[in-house]
Amino acid sequence: MAAFVGLGVVIGAIGYPVAAMVLKNRQQVKKAAAEINALVPANETLYAVNPDYQPVFFYVKSPVQYVSHVKNLPSNVRYFLIRNKNEEEALVAKNWAPLRAREIARVRDYSKREMVLFEVAPANGD
Repeated sequence: MAAFVGLGVVIGAIGYPVAAMVLKNRQQVKKAAAEINALVPANETLYAVNPDYQPVFFYVKSPVQYVSHVKNLPSNVRYFLIRNKNEEEALVAKNWAPLRAREIARVRDYSKREMVLFEVAPANGD
């Protein structure tokens, strides 16, 4: 009987911290999705540029299309998400001239890596 109690304590000691970490990551994912949902209309396509694995897209209300590079974004893109290490590529892109990409948010994914949400709009922000 004592062995079962001991086993239960060991399982609880391991399981509780793991469960807490999983729930915390899930909250981070839902928070990032809520930030995106607040800025991207549900009827607009959100393009994800080479995002790696991102569970946040399961909670985003907009349809998500994946592309491998900024140069592969369509000329009529309105919103796209890119990892922060590639944001310079987005800022200098001329795919949609005379419009330009402007940063509207920075969100952190479940692994604390930063992603940048861009809106393609007139240069003066109108």
